[in-house]
Amino acid sequence: MAADGPPASYAGRSVADVIDEFRERGLEFAYSTILVTPDLVVLAEPTATSPLEIVRQILGPHGLTIRTDSGVYLVVRDAKGVRSATDGAEQQGAAETDDRPMESVIVSASRYSISRDIAASKSSFDQRTIQNLPDIGEDPIRAAQRLPGAAASGASAVAHFRGGEAGDIGIMLNGQWLFDPFHIRDYQNIFSAIDARAIEGIEVYTGGFPVRYGDRMSGLVLMDSIESEDSRHNEIGLSVFNTSLLTSGTSGKMRWLVSARRGNLDLVIKPAYGQPSYFDVFGEFSYDLTPRTRLSFNALYADDAIELILEEEPSERDQVSSDTRNAQFWVRLDSRWSETLSSTIVLSSVDYSNRRSGFANDAEKMVATVEDNREIKQTGFRQDWLWNPNDRHWTQWGISATVSDASYAYTGNAEYFGILALYENQPESLSRAATASPEGGSYAVYFSDRWRLDEKSTLEWGLRWDDQTYTGLSSDSQLSPRLSYLHRLREKTDLRVSIGRYYQSQPIQSLQVEDGVTNFWPAQRADHVVLGLQHLFANEMSMRLEMFYKDISRVRPRFENLFDPLGLMPELQPDRVRLAPASARSRGVELSVDQRLGQFGWWASYTWSNVTDEIDGVDQRRSWDQAHAVQAGVDWKSEHWDFSAATSVHTGWPTTELAFNTDGKVSPGPRNASRHGTFATLDMRLSRRFDVRRGSLLVFIEISNILNRRNQCCIDWDIAEDAGGEDVLERGQDYWMPLVPAIGILWEF
Repeated sequence: MAADGPPASYAGRSVADVIDEFRERGLEFAYSTILVTPDLVVLAEPTATSPLEIVRQILGPHGLTIRTDSGVYLVVRDAKGVRSATDGAEQQGAAETDDRPMESVIVSASRYSISRDIAASKSSFDQRTIQNLPDIGEDPIRAAQRLPGAAASGASAVAHFRGGEAGDIGIMLNGQWLFDPFHIRDYQNIFSAIDARAIEGIEVYTGGFPVRYGDRMSGLVLMDSIESEDSRHNEIGLSVFNTSLLTSGTSGKMRWLVSARRGNLDLVIKPAYGQPSYFDVFGEFSYDLTPRTRLSFNALYADDAIELILEEEPSERDQVSSDTRNAQFWVRLDSRWSETLSSTIVLSSVDYSNRRSGFANDAEKMVATVEDNREIKQTGFRQDWLWNPNDRHWTQWGISATVSDASYAYTGNAEYFGILALYENQPESLSRAATASPEGGSYAVYFSDRWRLDEKSTLEWGLRWDDQTYTGLSSDSQLSPRLSYLHRLREKTDLRVSIGRYYQSQPIQSLQVEDGVTNFWPAQRADHVVLGLQHLFANEMSMRLEMFYKDISRVRPRFENLFDPLGLMPELQPDRVRLAPASARSRGVELSVDQRLGQFGWWASYTWSNVTDEIDGVDQRRSWDQAHAVQAGVDWKSEHWDFSAATSVHTGWPTTELAFNTDGKVSPGPRNASRHGTFATLDMRLSRRFDVRRGSLLVFIEISNILNRRNQCCIDWDIAEDAGGEDVLERGQDYWMPLVPAIGILWEF
């Protein structure tokens, strides 16, 4: 929170004294006494007016800056980089990141040692890291795909964390769970609706998260918007993917941020492939009611008007149109009642609609039409409390309630020809219609208690209760116990253990009407066990080893396409199958290392994993199972230049074969018994910053899949004749993203 009435002069004063003064006024600062030494003085009078900006300006000349974690402002070295390490290291704000013991952090920092998450499997990326990663569109959600344990195709912004489904991941911005925050949602969710320039960075849990986060089984992506360092800051950006505008600023007790982006894909791709037009707007306005109370208003609006064409020939036309409107608004009140007690209240509203229509006109395979309309409205309330009476004890509790109503109307029709009509048990035509109007609420209560047992050990236990009433199930409430333990084996070596139960209900917006399902399924359950070892070397190198085991029960039936997951109307394809696993299992080992050597940095990780469903008593690979995966990258940065390169290599995802029966029909072989070829991509980004008369210009070039490797994604089966005139199956291949170059420019002023 901001404090009132800053002194008129700071130059020449001790930096520590200035920070302590603002602490006494209610701001939660933490710093290492080795980083902020007594002889560190303010070299120049700051021009800022708000306390947070003042501190940033007086730290800058000393190579220091501020990072935010759990409501605490942490003084850290001003060195950015991917930190794929658990808590104390990846935050770059805990003293361990600066190779210093936590005990050297003073006052509120001693409380920070108990307040920081002790769970394993947490990683962070700051804004500059996200911007400099060579990922398509500078998408903050895509940055999480660089983490060990993440399985991603590169085409979608969505990833699978440690064997879970893509929908098992929750995304939070400024304390609000975001509702379906993706563009081109009906075709791979290619981009998220979050502007990387509008956020401080992301924190990612790939498992083992505490009880304050619920109704997700696999992972979380947490974000907070930036707080302007200037009275006014503006940005205008233009790239292959987006045209963007951002403005932010501060004036006394007020702060604001507005980010607007328009997608440019419709301007750069051939009209024959469609018109993917979309835009998003995010805004935040906050006001410090008192030095201890802040009120903020947040809004996120995303709009898609998408037309995609896979086959442009009139005789094989395959086309779909999708119009999506997603309006989210929330109000947040942060209150610091005393030095030991604080609370957060969030009131939210969601208004969402999606209309999809499409047709296929291929008389040799399929003639089909689809109309899919759905609308959802939600109103939510959440309150979280934090009590931190001393540096050994930390307690959190909270409640939440969301009331929703939805409407679905779906019709789909298809006629099959050629090879599609030869599928075993495949009817000549399909006609499906479904409607539904579910309504009801989701409710949750949680409590967690964390104790610093001694100077080396911290223990946290928690319990969470969830319930949903819109599902129509008589009794489906869920109780989730969780336990985490942190032990410092040596000065720079931490052991973390997380054990817990995680439930995920079927969201009201994911009723499977397109597959003829109009009922909701009980909440899925996953039991996590995570064991992690973290060590920080004296040469600025960090190493993490984690072993995880995830046992999933009450698995919700799902539908998949055996051969082609990229179809525009996948629910009407004959290779669509219903999977009803009795259980699922994911286990693996992750090893990650990173190091910063002045202007140069590097990072690498290796993951071995095994991800299976038990179906009819047989273990089958999940379609995103990758036994071996390697992620690695390098970056170099100077005052004006930034360069980064990253590679991703993993075992090819499972696939299924197709063969003729003796009766002339075709039928799939054992599901996911084969694999595509190894997936590998190399990406790079180079940027140069120029100082101009007003502000600065950033020019960049980015190339994804620079070697233009053809990574298999799909199989296109057809019928051909062999030399003897007999019908044989012809196997065609489709591929993930080809070489994708992009250039852009950003003007900051």
